[in-house]
Amino acid sequence: MSHLVQDLAFALRGFRRRPTFAAITVLTLGLGLGATVTVASLIQALLLRPLPFPEADRLVRVMAYMGAEPGHLTQREIEELQRDSRIFETVGAYYLSQYNVTGDGPPEVAPTAISAYPLFEVLGSRFAHGGAFSAEQDFRFQNRVVLSHRFWQRRFGSDPGIVGGTILLDSGSYVVDGVLAPASSFPPGVDLYRQVTDYYGLDGRRHSVLARLRPGASLEQAQQEMTRFGRLWQERFPELNGGVQFGVVPLRDSWVGAARPYLLMLAVAVALVLLIAIVNTANLLLARASERREELAVRISLGASRIHLLRQVLVESIVLATFGGGLGLMIASFGLRFFSGLVQADLPSWMEIRLDPIAFAVAAALVLMSGMLAGLAPALLASRSASGHSMVRTRGATGGPSAGLRGALVTGEIALALILLAGAGLMIRSAFALDRQDLGFASENLFTVRVDPPYWTYNKIEQVTPFFEQALENLRQIPGVEGVAANQNLPLARLDSNSKRVLTLEGQSAEEQEANPFIHLQSVGAGYFEVMKIPMRQGRSFDSGDRQSTQPVVVLSRGLAQRLWPDGALGKRLKLGPPESPEPWMTVVGIAGDVRSERRAGDFSLDLYVSHRQHFTGDTYFALRSSLEATQLTRQVEAAIQSVDPDLPLFDVAPMQERLARVEWQRLVTSRLFSIFALLALALAAGGTYGVMSYHVTLRRQEMGIRQALGAQPRDLLSLIMAQGLRILLRGTLIGVPAGLLLGRLIESLLFGVAATDPLSLFTACFTLALAVLVACLLPALRAARLSPLIAIRGESA
Repeated sequence: MSHLVQDLAFALRGFRRRPTFAAITVLTLGLGLGATVTVASLIQALLLRPLPFPEADRLVRVMAYMGAEPGHLTQREIEELQRDSRIFETVGAYYLSQYNVTGDGPPEVAPTAISAYPLFEVLGSRFAHGGAFSAEQDFRFQNRVVLSHRFWQRRFGSDPGIVGGTILLDSGSYVVDGVLAPASSFPPGVDLYRQVTDYYGLDGRRHSVLARLRPGASLEQAQQEMTRFGRLWQERFPELNGGVQFGVVPLRDSWVGAARPYLLMLAVAVALVLLIAIVNTANLLLARASERREELAVRISLGASRIHLLRQVLVESIVLATFGGGLGLMIASFGLRFFSGLVQADLPSWMEIRLDPIAFAVAAALVLMSGMLAGLAPALLASRSASGHSMVRTRGATGGPSAGLRGALVTGEIALALILLAGAGLMIRSAFALDRQDLGFASENLFTVRVDPPYWTYNKIEQVTPFFEQALENLRQIPGVEGVAANQNLPLARLDSNSKRVLTLEGQSAEEQEANPFIHLQSVGAGYFEVMKIPMRQGRSFDSGDRQSTQPVVVLSRGLAQRLWPDGALGKRLKLGPPESPEPWMTVVGIAGDVRSERRAGDFSLDLYVSHRQHFTGDTYFALRSSLEATQLTRQVEAAIQSVDPDLPLFDVAPMQERLARVEWQRLVTSRLFSIFALLALALAAGGTYGVMSYHVTLRRQEMGIRQALGAQPRDLLSLIMAQGLRILLRGTLIGVPAGLLLGRLIESLLFGVAATDPLSLFTACFTLALAVLVACLLPALRAARLSPLIAIRGESA
C-alpha cells in the first residue's frame, strides 16, 4: 500500500512539473467521455430503457392506412378485433380530447384520453388509489374518470379522499374512480381518462388502438393477421373500407420510431469522437513516455524492477483517467441539460433523459484501457533495454520505435475528423434546406393559442359560433395585432384527432372511391387564408354569406383538388364519410395553395377546409399575426378570451416558430450535435497534429542546428517540417474522403434537399481540416526556423 501511495505522489509531482501535458490529456479524456455518455444516455432513455408496463415487448399499436396516409380505426373495427382476433390477447382504444377543470383553484385545461376499459388491461396499468371504471360502464353517460398520478398531485394535493368524490369538468360533475400509479400514464401528457361513449357512432374513424400480443405471437404474425383483416373488411364493407389497409408497429417505435435512425447516426458520430479522443490520449502518453526513456533506463540501471516501472506508469494513467472521468461527468451533465432543451417532443416520464451510469462506466473503461496500453508500451520497451543512458539517448535522437506509431495515430485522427466534418456538412446543409422549405404559409410573427369551449355550454353550432365571432373580434382589438384567424387543426399542431377523414365524391363508383386518400380536415374562420397568407389559386375563400342556413361549401388545397378532380374541382360536390353518411353534400368554391400541415419535410398535405359557421367546431386554435413579445401577447389574449367566457383557460400556447422546431426536432438536434462533435474532432485532430509535430521538432533539434551550420536557411527548415505535416495530412485525407462518401451513403435517407455525395460539403470539410492541420504544423515549424544553431547543436531548450 505504501508503494502505491508513493507512486501516486510521484505521479502528481510529475503532472505539476508538466501541467500543460496533464491539462491537455485530462481535457481530451473529458471531452471524449462527456460526448459519449451524453449520446449513450439519450439512446438508453429513448430506445433501450424498459417501458413501465408488464411484458411491454408484447404491446403494439394498430394503424389504419388509406392511400398511404396513416389514420385511425372505427369503433366497429375495434369491436371485431376484440371479439375475434387470434393474435391479440386484449385490444384497447382511445382518442385525445381535453377538459376545462374548474371548481377549486384557477381554471386549467386537462388533456384527456377518452378510452374504453380494456386500455388499462392492455397496458397492465397499476393504480395508486381506487381502480378503473368497469367495462359495463363504457358507452354509458355516467361521467366517470381516472386521474393520472401527476395531475392528482398537482391539482388535488395528493388527497386520496378524491377517489369516490366528484370534480367539475366543462361545468359538469364527474366521479373519480381511481388514481394511476406513477409512470403508468399513456399516452404521455394525459391528465384524465374518461370512459368512451357512443356519441360519434360505430364508423367514426378517430380511435388510436393499442393491443397486447398473445404469448409467443410475433410481430410478423400480427401483420399477416391485420392484412387478412383489411381484405375481409374491404369485402364486407366496400363503402366504408374500400382501400383501407391495416398494420402494426411496436409501442415504443410508434412513439420514438422516427428518432431511431437519427440516434443511431449520433451513436456512430460519438463513437468516432471517442476513438479520436482515445487515439489522441495514446499519442500524448506515447510522446510523454518517449521523453522519459532516459529516466526509465537510468532507474532500471540503478536497480528499479520492471514491475515497479510498470506500476508507476499504470498509476499515472489511472490518475489521468480519474481526472478525465470527473471532467467528462460534468460535461455529460451539461450536455444532457442542453440536449433536453433541444428535444421538442412530449416524452413520457419513463423516457426521461438523464445520466446513465452504465454508459459512463463502459466509456471510462475504454479510455482507461487505451491510456494504460499507450503508457505501458514505452515502459515495457525501456525495461527490456537497461543498457544505459547513451543507448537511450541515441534512440531518442531518431524518435525511437514509437515515432512511426505516433504518426500513424495522427493520420487516423485526421481521417476520422474528416469523416465527421463531411457528415456534419451534409447535416447542416440539410437543416438549411429544411429551413428554406416552402410551408405554404408565412410562419414569421405568428402566435398561436388553443381554447376549448366546454361542450356542456357550447353543444350546438348556434351557441359556439357567437363565441368564436366575439372572441375573434376581441382579439383583433389588441394593440399590435395585425390579424386573427381560427383553425381547429392548425398546421403543424400535430393533433391526434379525427382530422383524418374519408371522402365520397358525387358520382364516384365504388372502385374509384377506394383510391380516395385520408384527408386533413380543417374547420376555419373567416379571413383564415388572408391571415396565414395562404394564396387562393382559384375561386374564393369563405365569407360572411356562408352560414348554417346556406349551401355548405368547402375549399380544397390545390394538391387535393388535382388528385380528386384532375380536370377541375370548382363546382364539384363531395361529402365527409361513406356514401350512406348523413353528412351533407358540400360544393367546392375555392382552391387554396398547398400547405405542409403535418410535416415540414415531404409532400404537401391533402387539406379540406370547412367554415366554422357551417360545421360544428369545439376546441380550436387562434392564430394572431403580431410582432409583440410572446409573454405580453399571452396575457392580452387570455384577457380577451376570458372576457367572453371567464372559465375558459388557454392551452398549447406557442409561437409558430416553436411549433416548427417541435415537428423536426430529430433532424435539428442531430445536425447541431453532429456539428459539435465534428468541431470537437477537428480540435482533437489539430491538437494531435501539433503535439506530434512539436515533439518531432524537439527530437530533431540537433539535426536542424547542423543543417543551419552547413548553410540551411530558416525557410528551408520551415519547408522541411511543413512537408512532413503535409504528408500526414495527405495520408489522412486519402483515407477520410472515401470514408466520408461512404458515411454520406449510409445517412442518405436522413438528408433533406442535399445529395449524399454533395461536393460542397466534402470540399468544405477538406478545406477546414487542411487549414486546421496546417496551422497546427506551422507553429512547430516556425519554432524550428527560429532555433539558434549553437543551442540546437548542444541539445538545449530554445
